[in-house]
Amino acid sequence: MNDPRYRSSFGFIDLLFNLLIGFVFLFMLAFMLINPVAKKETIKPKAEYFIILEWDGEKPYDLDVWVKDNLGHVVSFRRPDDALIHLERDDLGTVNDTYYDADGKLVYLKENRETVAIRTNDPRSYLVTVHFYNARKNPAPLVHASVKLIKINPYREEYHKKLFFSQEGQELPAMTFRIDYNGNVHTKPTQELIIKDEVIRKEGA
Repeated sequence: MNDPRYRSSFGFIDLLFNLLIGFVFLFMLAFMLINPVAKKETIKPKAEYFIILEWDGEKPYDLDVWVKDNLGHVVSFRRPDDALIHLERDDLGTVNDTYYDADGKLVYLKENRETVAIRTNDPRSYLVTVHFYNARKNPAPLVHASVKLIKINPYREEYHKKLFFSQEGQELPAMTFRIDYNGNVHTKPTQELIIKDEVIRKEGA
């Protein structure tokens, strides 16, 4: 049986080929375990729209955004959550933008911003106004503010308006907007008010 005519290397080649297949399979298995397939939509957006109010970050003045829909739901610092409309943060001016660090040094964020999130794309209409709530017993010169309407998906700035306040207690209209059945946003300026010229701040607050 030592005749070279009966010798063959095919068995050895088959063995090497099977070993190679086994090695590749184990490598792919290990790679999949190290890098699992990412799940889709594991993080869902918190809102469909944001209404953002900003004013001078170095001023102590407290401004408030008010939102009212066509169904009669009103959201403000008084009722921060209603009908999937949510006031993310009631910015009180510099009052709640400060803290003391480990060295006892006063640190404050030079930013005044309130954000209202709308967590639904249902067809509705909204009225947005801004109220100069509190001047913190400071002289109240002309206060500049801006209001934006942001659509999240896809991201787009739908509306932007600048406001100018001259006195404490003043309420100014910002915008009205309507979301139709196709998710399109229709914005327009307005003169409507929610709380009108009523000074809702309690005396001494």
